[in-house]
Order: sequence, then C-alpha cells, then structure tokens
Amino acid sequence: MSLTKLNLKGLINNTASHLVGGGSLFTTGKVWYVDSVTGSNGNVGEDPKLPLATVAQAYTSARANKGDKIVVMPNHAETVTATSINLNKAGITVINLGNGKSDRPTYTFSTAAATITVSAADNTWIGGYFLGNFLDVASAFTIGAAKGFTLQGGLFEDSSSILNFLSIVTTGATDNDADDLTVVGNKWYGLNTTPLAVVSILAAEIRPTITDNIVNLAATSGGEFITLATKIIKGAVIARNIHNVVGATGTTTGIFLTGSGTTSTGVVHDNFVASLDTTTELLFTASTGLVYFRNEYTGVADKSGYILPAIDSAA
Repeated sequence: MSLTKLNLKGLINNTASHLVGGGSLFTTGKVWYVDSVTGSNGNVGEDPKLPLATVAQAYTSARANKGDKIVVMPNHAETVTATSINLNKAGITVINLGNGKSDRPTYTFSTAAATITVSAADNTWIGGYFLGNFLDVASAFTIGAAKGFTLQGGLFEDSSSILNFLSIVTTGATDNDADDLTVVGNKWYGLNTTPLAVVSILAAEIRPTITDNIVNLAATSGGEFITLATKIIKGAVIARNIHNVVGATGTTTGIFLTGSGTTSTGVVHDNFVASLDTTTELLFTASTGLVYFRNEYTGVADKSGYILPAIDSAA
C-alpha cells in the first residue's frame, strides 16, 4: 500500500490549517485533481498536469471508503445546478486550494434549486467560494442520508439582494440521517433581507458541531443562525460563532437559535450576536433543553453586548 503526500500550501491561510496541518496531507488513497482551466473529463485525473474538469467527474472516478481525496485547483470555476454535484460516495474529502476570494475555486449557483447534494456518509468538504446568483437559492448544501458530513472553511456570498442564498446547510426530514454534522470555520456575507438560517435542521439529529463561523446578514426578518423547527438535537456543541444580523428588528423567536422542541441536549457557548432588535432581545427560543455559557448579544451599535440568557443564580 503506497502513501501519497499532498502539498497543500494554497489551502492553509484561509481554511483548515488545524485539520490538514503544516501544508501537507498524507493518504493511502488515490488523489484526483480538478481544474476547469486546464482540465478535461477525458483525462484520468490522477496527475495535476492532466486534471479532470469538474468535481462531479472526480466523484465518478473516486472510490468509496478508500481514503481518496479530490483536490480542486485555484481558479477552478463550476456552475452548480440541482443535480450537477452529488457527494454520493462515502469517505471522500474535497480540498479546495487557493488564497483569498478570487483565487479560490468558485461555485456559482444558477437556479433556485441549485445545491450540492450530500447523499453518502463521512464526506468532508474544505474551502471554496460559493456565489448565490439566482433569486432565493434554497440551500448551498443539502444533506440526505449522509451521517458524518463536515463543511469547513467555505466562503459564501450573495451576488445581490435578489440573487442570494436562503440557507447554507439544510438537512433532510428523516431523523438521524445527518447525525454528526460538523459546520466549522465558514463565512457567509448575505445581502438578502429575508434569508432563512445559516443551518436548517429539519429532523432530529445527534452530535451536531457548529463552531467558529462568521455570518453577516442584511436580514430585516428571519436570518437565524440555526433553526430547529419542531425537532430536537442531542449532544450538540455550538460555540464561538459570530452572527451579525444588521437589519433585524422585532424578533420574537430568537435571532440565534429557534425551535419549539424542549428536550434537546448540548452546550451553546461563547457566541456573539448582534441585530437591531431592542424590543425583544432574544437569542434563543425559551426552554430548548440546551445549556448556555457566556453568549453575548447587543441590539445597539457602539455598545458592548451582554449575556443572554440570564445568568443562573445560586439557590
């Protein structure tokens, strides 16, 4: 069994240095290269000088649960439709190279139904630039029966207030299909006034980890960080996120996390949230079952935030 060493210098500055470490990644699997500039889907794709042209073709070539990696080269460009990219083989890692914004691989979402579908377990997607370029693109990533999905280090933007994402990650409606979801180190700069949520969890799931994301939305309504609807989550870790909803007022259900289930478990800590809501000033729907530490909120510019929910007092 051979061991392949990948040099990932282009990835380190803006995505996942703590994941891949030191600019290199070792794998016993095959490495598939993707580059729309120089590539062709007629190539084998295992040589960076003869890459494939699309991530979709790389998934066709890759092997499930063999440690295979797909390396997407800087300046790659790919249009996403409802069916064009499906992460349908288990255990694959997609690594997008490139620094800054213009150098990263760019994924342009061209219809309202355009999405990257995750339909197999234990996939990881690292990096990339994602552009919402149609009215109300429902979700950048849609997770089906796909436990253990990780999204890390992506940069998401709207083209305008009417060419936009509504959500970044949305699960399916079947309980436990998206267990062990991890969303870490992403950024979303949204221009639409009525987005839904960064992460929409539409079924009961266990062990979601949502940490270290930065979100800046122009929402005047909606725009929650996480919505649970009526569902519950167990063993959640939601930490160190920054959620700035610059236009939101009159929020009554919680600008950071909403849901009507009362038996969730997990820890929510060290999140910083801002909006223009000075009437309700509610970070979380009451009685979720989650526990909270050091979460701060402000509804006024030029003021420091204060802790919400209220600090517990000794009996």
